[in-house]
Amino acid sequence: MSPFVRPGQRMQLIFEAIYAPFVQETSVSFETVPPSLETMAERIAGNLASHGYFVAQSDAGILGFAYASPYRPRPAYDRTAEVSVYLAPEGQGRGLAQALYRMLFAHLAARGFHTAVAIVTLPNPQSAQLQERCGFAHVGSLQDVGCKFGQWHGTAIYQRMIGQADLQNALRRLEASDTAALAQVLTLIQTSFAYMTGRIDPPSSMHQLTVSKLAQMAKDSWLLALGDPVTACLVAKPLPHALYLGKIAIVSDLRGRGVLRALMGASETLAQSMSLSRLELQVRIELGGEPTDIWQIWICRDSPQCPSGL
Repeated sequence: MSPFVRPGQRMQLIFEAIYAPFVQETSVSFETVPPSLETMAERIAGNLASHGYFVAQSDAGILGFAYASPYRPRPAYDRTAEVSVYLAPEGQGRGLAQALYRMLFAHLAARGFHTAVAIVTLPNPQSAQLQERCGFAHVGSLQDVGCKFGQWHGTAIYQRMIGQADLQNALRRLEASDTAALAQVLTLIQTSFAYMTGRIDPPSSMHQLTVSKLAQMAKDSWLLALGDPVTACLVAKPLPHALYLGKIAIVSDLRGRGVLRALMGASETLAQSMSLSRLELQVRIELGGEPTDIWQIWICRDSPQCPSGL
């Protein structure tokens, strides 16, 4: 069976097969004593809840893992994550580190992170090459900041911006059987459009949705979802002349961070694969608000007639 990557929870295998030898035998990790199983369990649970933890495994066992953690504790750093990847000897040379990073970056993008930072112990040319292959840039070095096994080591600092490609990698098509994710989509849509209750006539169809209706949409159309748990969604339905887009919703924390652009980019790619040259959507405009309230809902692309500021 080929290796596969999934969210990591098998703490004891991760610890015994991979991380403990790095601590005991190398300077790759600056820990000098392997943490206890209880400590590892707390770390993994914390990373899963806040940033992400992924493992690569095959029938033979755990081959590697990657995770993200807070870069610095002060609030201004909240959208920057420090990332790390570790591979077992038998997992090296198989492209697993890049696959783990790809999954991790997509997960971070879906959670609204902006920057990834990797710290590499020097010398470590293999790790340096990996960072560069994965889009990191070397932005600086520190000399003699860690002493292990009686030797001083410096560190290299690598930085990578989390962008549109990572957001699109985080998008997935939901199936009718994905009931847990469909329930998250339903909650997201209902929450996003709750303000419309009692304000428009006829009422919005958003409030008539059920998980069963979303499951039928997943069968008849493309129901795209971002992240796990779901933080954004869109339904794309092929028509004879265009790809119709509806049920677009984004959690409030991710608005203004390029998520809508990623959804539109994925929709455009999907339309092209169906030989459709247009995207189509319908928007309700409330004329009672300020003009800026109206302009903010338009999606403009390379248009000289676009109002100033859009």
